[in-house]
Amino acid sequence: MKILIPTIASHNLNHLLQIQKKAESLPPLSVGEVVEAEVIGTPRYGKAMILLKGSPVMAYSELLLKKGEKIAVRVSQLHPRVVLRVIQNEISQKSMLMDYLRFYRSNPKALFDVSIEGIDRFNPEKLEELVGPLEKKDVRNIQNILKSLIFSKESLKNPLFLKDYVHKLGYLMEKEQGGALKRRAGATMNASQNLKGFLLKVSSKLQPLMEIGNFPAAEKLAEFARSSLHAIESHQVVNYLFQEYEGKYMFQIPLLFPENMGMAEIFVKFWDQKNKGHREEKNVLFLLNMDALGDVVVEAKIKTKKIGCVLKCENENVCDFIRPFLKELEDKLTALGYEIDYLKCVTEKDNLKIKSEHSEFQNLFALESVDILA
Repeated sequence: MKILIPTIASHNLNHLLQIQKKAESLPPLSVGEVVEAEVIGTPRYGKAMILLKGSPVMAYSELLLKKGEKIAVRVSQLHPRVVLRVIQNEISQKSMLMDYLRFYRSNPKALFDVSIEGIDRFNPEKLEELVGPLEKKDVRNIQNILKSLIFSKESLKNPLFLKDYVHKLGYLMEKEQGGALKRRAGATMNASQNLKGFLLKVSSKLQPLMEIGNFPAAEKLAEFARSSLHAIESHQVVNYLFQEYEGKYMFQIPLLFPENMGMAEIFVKFWDQKNKGHREEKNVLFLLNMDALGDVVVEAKIKTKKIGCVLKCENENVCDFIRPFLKELEDKLTALGYEIDYLKCVTEKDNLKIKSEHSEFQNLFALESVDILA
């Protein structure tokens, strides 16, 4: 599994190229379209001549650009002026990664909140006034995907839940689109069939309404879509850095309980892929926030088809409750073809201490102090 950097750049203004609209000099453009821009003149005083679909146009930007540089841009707005958002160049990419990393650190539960709040936000009955510009099937698709991302009793029937979660959320959207482009170069792709793709499509549909103004329903939904995209992309960046520097992945999954919601943070560590003798080895860490049981930490070590697992709870009463279910867990793992090395439940007085012991998963945040693109 390869998670790439998001193609949507930070929403900071200094990542924009702005063009005064002159119909006679602009090539045909559409909102959401991704095009290549080449800097053909030496940038001076915040402006540069760029080549856009074969047409030279003057663009204004705070970005540091250089003559001959080629950058990928997404058409963000057409009226009253053309606004292009830079989605790939070395300077903007480094700044983008840091922005997303800081966002994740300050909003660690943002994606969880999106999953829960989004189901209500994209209730078709509450969006009737937006039925015209939005397609009902897109709204239903978003709501259905959000529901499917929540782990419940029904999810237990799907042994590929985590794999489906990664695809449905849109973590692999850039990789999948890149493959599609290689297969059919120059073709225009439809929105990817995942949450990120549908949110981008909705944002594009709402843009003309916001340009007209005085449409609060569209503005609220567009803001939620924007913040949701930012939350998804922050997790993409975290996983991109994890896999590049530490060979790890992190997933945040909502848990459905009878009375309320909980959350599971799942960390997967693969051994050095260059070491063929250990290619099948991996460590999996589950940090579970349960409704009645409190915080539960699960550490699993897997080597080919042999698994060892220890559950750590805050008090003995919780362990006493869990232990009778270990035989059922063992039977299910055996049915999946695993040989059980060990399977036990132990007491740890302070699960916060347990979590701090896994601080190696936070090492990527130290990257803020170094040049991650060097």
